[in-house]
Amino acid sequence: MMTRRTAAVFAGPALTHSDWTPDNVLVSAERAWLIDWAWPTLGAALDRPGCWVLRLMASGGHTAHEAERQASRLPAFQSADPAHIDLFAAANVRLWDEIANASTSAWTTKMAQAAKSWAACRQAR
Repeated sequence: MMTRRTAAVFAGPALTHSDWTPDNVLVSAERAWLIDWAWPTLGAALDRPGCWVLRLMASGGHTAHEAERQASRLPAFQSADPAHIDLFAAANVRLWDEIANASTSAWTTKMAQAAKSWAACRQAR
């Protein structure tokens, strides 16, 4: 259950995408694009690099440490309070478990597994 204090960590003035389906994240060798902004919302700047950590892990190409190393190139991740990153990782376990339990898509299962792995890695620190 999320408390008001925890919810406040996710509040902020940054524009966030909110719909990280595979068709909405296009990746080339040089860059990536988020498309289909049907559910834009305001939130903490940590949201974008945190979601990238999960996507990098779910793709099977990055461990939690490797994905965080990539995310740490972004100012929003660099400046984030480590306790807030922990909360974000834990919240994504609950989010992706719920989504995966209601879906038959393989990518939602991969995202749920990535979230669990990332949160476990953060808890082990």
